[in-house]
Amino acid sequence: MMSPSEVLQTASPRTIAPRTHTYTTKVEGPRAPRDERRRAQHNEVERRRRDKINNWIVTLSKLIPDCSVDTRTGASKGGILSKACDYIRELRQNNQRLQESYKEVERVEMDNELLRQQVEQTHTNLLLQSELYQTSVTISAMVHILMGFVTLEKLWSN
Repeated sequence: MMSPSEVLQTASPRTIAPRTHTYTTKVEGPRAPRDERRRAQHNEVERRRRDKINNWIVTLSKLIPDCSVDTRTGASKGGILSKACDYIRELRQNNQRLQESYKEVERVEMDNELLRQQVEQTHTNLLLQSELYQTSVTISAMVHILMGFVTLEKLWSN
């Protein structure tokens, strides 16, 4: 975006096209009361419009950081609008970064949930392995006992 000083500075002098028609001045004379009323009404409407614009610019300057209107110097309307545009751009960039961060947090939460499920499954597997080991020890002990009975039985039968 060009700054106001860049707009005003030109490398070559500007030329103004010559007028193709003669300029006529308004005839100053008595105005009709109806014209006076219309002009006064128009001036009042225009003044209210300018006041509204100025009030919104002052309000905007209060919302933008480092842009408060100093009553002694008074910030220019263009300066206020420029700072407002810069601030809006900054807010948009921050918003974009926050959205990206939020998406990353959601992805990490999903990863954490998957890991939690894996840990739970691993815990269940360890419990099952422990039970299986205890069962196999019991079965192994029973086999040994049975083998001992078979051996004793063979001895007694001989």
